[in-house]
Amino acid sequence: MEVRHLKLIKEVAEKGSLTKAKDTLFLSQSALSHQLKEIETQLGTSLFHRINKKLILTGAGKIVLDSAHRILADIEKTELSVRKYISGDTGTVRIATQCYTCYHWLPSLMIDFHKEFPKVEIEIFPDESVDTEQLIMEGKLDLAIVSEQRDYSKLTYHKLFTDERIALVPTDHAWAKKKYIRPKDFETENLIIHSYPLESIDLFKDVLIPEGIKPKKIMQIQVIDAVIEMVRAGMGIKVIARWMVEPFLNDNRLVAIPITKKGMDRTWYAVTLDKPESPQYLANFIEHLKCNIAGICYGTIRN
Repeated sequence: MEVRHLKLIKEVAEKGSLTKAKDTLFLSQSALSHQLKEIETQLGTSLFHRINKKLILTGAGKIVLDSAHRILADIEKTELSVRKYISGDTGTVRIATQCYTCYHWLPSLMIDFHKEFPKVEIEIFPDESVDTEQLIMEGKLDLAIVSEQRDYSKLTYHKLFTDERIALVPTDHAWAKKKYIRPKDFETENLIIHSYPLESIDLFKDVLIPEGIKPKKIMQIQVIDAVIEMVRAGMGIKVIARWMVEPFLNDNRLVAIPITKKGMDRTWYAVTLDKPESPQYLANFIEHLKCNIAGICYGTIRN
């Protein structure tokens, strides 16, 4: 039994004849007669009594009609839900970010996005240590914010912005007057990091490990306010995005210094599954990402 058969039974039951049903179903009376015979042969029973040129449901026909009402209503509801999903009227954006500092601007982004798409929910995946790209390909995430463009044919990388990482030190630190920090300078310092492993941290991966440099001591602190107080007290230094600490530089107790002569830039991307049927709200969410990050990061990033 097919959907077209259910539509036929419903229309004929309501109209009382194939002649009247053909205008709604946009088929000839001959074609409808053939379909009716087809389904009656398949079920092994008549679905209509032929009385005075009028078609009246048999007991079997009433059973099929009841199912037709339920199934066709479910199909219509499904089609409507899909149309709303594609148009961006309703849905969910499941998001993860590679870097904990990115959560700094998520609240403002969510507020602005919900003004445009009030029925689209945002779910945040909390663990930045997982392979977010793999989760997208598995259908467990819709979008991830990453700082490395990898070679995945199934994914699309949308450039968001480029930021600079700096060394944050107190104003009385020996580095405070330096124009930039050399890799060897880290050998005598207590370095504050957010998380392990060290190989996942760009400072180590791009600067220290290639030079065979190890800091004097490594301390893991995950709360940014605690990090700022530790640096102010001279207990360690922190390498961090400039925009993240820009508000703390106004009290003249901290100094931001470039790392290496060429600096340490990092480009961020929003990565999504490469598919043509993506809902419109996902593209709009990426545009909100670009606009909100640029507005919140104190003008220190580059698009």
